[in-house]
Amino acid sequence: MDFGKAIGTACSTFAITNIDDLFVLVTFFAETAWNESMTPLYITLGQYLGFSIITSISMLGYGLSLVLPAEPIGFLGLLPILVGVWHALGLLFSRIDGKPNGPPEDLRATEEIANLERNGWWAKLKNGGIKSIFTVAAVTIMNGGDNIGTYTPLFSQAKGAEIAIYVVVYYILLGIWILAAWLVMKQRHILRLAEKWAGVFVPFLYMGLGTFIVIKSECFPWSIEKINAKISSHPGTVIMGVVTAVLMLTCIATMVWIRWRGRTAQSQDSLQELEQ
Repeated sequence: MDFGKAIGTACSTFAITNIDDLFVLVTFFAETAWNESMTPLYITLGQYLGFSIITSISMLGYGLSLVLPAEPIGFLGLLPILVGVWHALGLLFSRIDGKPNGPPEDLRATEEIANLERNGWWAKLKNGGIKSIFTVAAVTIMNGGDNIGTYTPLFSQAKGAEIAIYVVVYYILLGIWILAAWLVMKQRHILRLAEKWAGVFVPFLYMGLGTFIVIKSECFPWSIEKINAKISSHPGTVIMGVVTAVLMLTCIATMVWIRWRGRTAQSQDSLQELEQ
């Protein structure tokens, strides 16, 4: 095991999957200015609780690697690639609509959830520290789909010692992330700069990460070899190419359709508001 490489992988995967969470943390720290039950301590505890649940769910990948060959599990690396495509489509549609670059759409949705908590029925639940902790944890989990989709295939390709390194580094970086969010909250110009460019780089970071997982696992060469061993004409390369292309194109087409429907629904809502 390459200790330095394991630490580098842990640092890069954490940063890629938690860029949007930095903005969510800033939102919570902003809330401490007026909400006495939301303190930096409660935010920290809630963040660690939510992240612990995300990490536990992601351990499913390591569990699968104990009962299945590691190579085919590497196909889960396609998930981060699709996550990157999803974010890229969000950026593309926002540019078509003439909207400025900003945090990814799922981040804005998470911030809207946080805003609803302040003014809606959740506000009644946040009278004490425990409720504030669970509020932060809940938002962290709701915003953790990207983390699970990335960590699960990564853990499936790791050995026991690598898993330990990943988890330890993740928890150390989480503390640094919380501190960074608190510092960013004090520097508004840095926050605006990050909001402007994060949405541009995040999609490509996810695609690169997914590609790394797929290549590292050698899932395609392994599958091609298995197919060629069973069929004398050795069509493994063609079969894997066609299956992968059809699967990816189907997923991408579905995501385009979902994005387009969302854009159409927003346009209709805007027209109704203007008519009123």
